[in-house]
Amino acid sequence: MRVGIVGAGPAGVAAAVFLRRYNVHVTVFEKNRVGGLLRNAHLVENIPVLPPAPGEEICKTLEKRLFESGAELIREEVVKVENEKILTERETYSFDYVIVASGTIPKRIPEFEVSKNVVYEFIDLPEFEQLAIYGAGDAAFDSALNALRRGKEVHLFNRGSRIRALPLLVERAKKYEKFYYHERCPILKVEEEGKMVKLKTEHGVFTFDALLLSVGRVPNTSFVEPGERTFIVGDARGGFRQTSIAMGSAIETAMEILRREGTV
Repeated sequence: MRVGIVGAGPAGVAAAVFLRRYNVHVTVFEKNRVGGLLRNAHLVENIPVLPPAPGEEICKTLEKRLFESGAELIREEVVKVENEKILTERETYSFDYVIVASGTIPKRIPEFEVSKNVVYEFIDLPEFEQLAIYGAGDAAFDSALNALRRGKEVHLFNRGSRIRALPLLVERAKKYEKFYYHERCPILKVEEEGKMVKLKTEHGVFTFDALLLSVGRVPNTSFVEPGERTFIVGDARGGFRQTSIAMGSAIETAMEILRREGTV
């Protein structure tokens, strides 16, 4: 039996490692580095059976486990999934089952994308001393903590008054002297000013080295054609975005595939 897995984040790696225990031939497709969005994480605390650890550290463990499992890793971008086939820009691969663990993509604000210093992922940020973050969810505050612990100055802009982030993250951020929170301060316009980024808001004009847009994410599944042998797992299927839940859904799907094949 051959199983193709799209994505090498926590869900994709969990499915691959689990299936390899049953000697299933597994091929994982990942255009970037193993670990997915966990590389952005200041601290991963939502895997209950593991102690808190930096995202980079968790990603190293995922990469090690994937390598040890014997799963094949193909570093190509998947452009389409249909009829148990995975199409990349180079080739078409056929499988008995396909697991889509492609995670999420950011909600974009195209009019703000004025320079390379405006990004959606923390790991894509250029060198900076002063960072602006637009958003007030877990990802926004976690990114703020990631920058603050490096001694950087962070200004977080919330277009409303509701903070959606875990209170623990908010409390940690507010303990830093270099953290500034701007409530009810929507960004109206973004302009490139030399090597800097200028933000225009209702409360004034601000200039920063970089701007991180963190206003939400949506499942990354537009390239997938539904099929009886194609499964969407983890954050890609929607719902709660938690690492442990994503891994659990991937393992449950792996078990369903094994059940269909009479292996378990």
